[in-house]
Amino acid sequence: MRHAVSPRSARARLVFASASALAFLLGGCTTRDRLNPLDPKNSQTGGGLVGFNAIAADRVVELRWPALLIEGVLGYRVQRWTPGGAPADLGTADYGPDAVAAEDTTVGNGTTYVYRLIVHLTNGDSAVSPPDTATPGTRQILAIQAGAPALLRLSPDARDLLFARPAHESYLDMEMDRKNGVVWLSSETDGLVLRKNVDGATLGTAIELADPTDISVSSNRGVGWVVSPQDSTVYSYAADVNNPFPQRTISGVGHPRVVEAGTNDASVWVGNEEGTVYRFRAQDLALRNVWTLVSGEVRAIALDEGTGGAWVATRIADGGSLDYLNPSDSSSTLIKSDLLNPVDLAVDPVSGDVWVSERGTPHFGAGRLSLIARSGTTLAYVTGIEPYGIDVDTLDRSCWVSELRSNRILEIDRSGATVRASPVLDTPYAVRIAVP
Repeated sequence: MRHAVSPRSARARLVFASASALAFLLGGCTTRDRLNPLDPKNSQTGGGLVGFNAIAADRVVELRWPALLIEGVLGYRVQRWTPGGAPADLGTADYGPDAVAAEDTTVGNGTTYVYRLIVHLTNGDSAVSPPDTATPGTRQILAIQAGAPALLRLSPDARDLLFARPAHESYLDMEMDRKNGVVWLSSETDGLVLRKNVDGATLGTAIELADPTDISVSSNRGVGWVVSPQDSTVYSYAADVNNPFPQRTISGVGHPRVVEAGTNDASVWVGNEEGTVYRFRAQDLALRNVWTLVSGEVRAIALDEGTGGAWVATRIADGGSLDYLNPSDSSSTLIKSDLLNPVDLAVDPVSGDVWVSERGTPHFGAGRLSLIARSGTTLAYVTGIEPYGIDVDTLDRSCWVSELRSNRILEIDRSGATVRASPVLDTPYAVRIAVP
């Protein structure tokens, strides 16, 4: 049996439907994004200035911001202060409405500065950017990444990426001739060793070599040493970037994996997959010492030039050991036998202490970065990371590490504290620091 609908019920339904339609239309209006970037309800900017960037350089800070594409921009003002201080205007007048960059040349290297940008409008209003920090200095920070293969350079405080020079494939190794400002890069599949300046420009003639892997450079002479596992040979090349031909070779060392050349100590060390380390005199490649380590293949060598000795990391499966080799009596001392997949070493030239990069199981973030004294004492360590390539900063003796868990370059001080971190990169795996 069908029931009749009363006029009152029909009117109620009509009113409800009309109200629902109105609410839908009003809701659509209230959620529509505001186009004015200075509108506090703009979902992208929140009403503030976005994109302001302070970039550190040597005795200068570069200031950049995107053009504000609205009517009524009168000009821009930059304010600066040091942490804990009060903001003060930089200069006495506004930059013009079309300005998108400026420089602060009244800075000192090693001092941290905070900046913010203010826009003044013809209607009397203004808007302020979030603050940005910069620490100018002479430090040159270079890295290589694997995700989008490239050579990178960071600002002296590591807060900004200055450039990424794309590569055909991921470089296998990177080393720096700090005296001449030359970066050596091995491209294994391409069979090339490239030499570039610190701005990323290729220098001279590429070296053609079968399967180049590990590289070392003697910075006081600019001589480069390159391992070719395919040839079971280590080749040396002159500092002349226009000369692509090897000057000398080291062979008869099994299956070479690692080469390390001294800067002050004129020696060349070679470690192989069989766990043997050879030390040669650089002048004539006379063999001076041989050590046979029983803990696995040689993964890294770092020279303690203060004593003429060397730290050596070896690996078996996902473990490894750290040994100290003394050429004066050809002795070897086992320092640690519980390393977690060691991948790199770097020596503090002042103390002879060694930084040890232990990756751990890949992709688990369970690695370790340690600072170990000659006595074997662990002075500091960081866990819960996945460190890879490392280097020691001669300015403050800190350790710079390419960290695969966060995909950043980190600066770790001698207490184990993180001092600085780069922007997120695309799988960085090596870093080198130079201070001209």
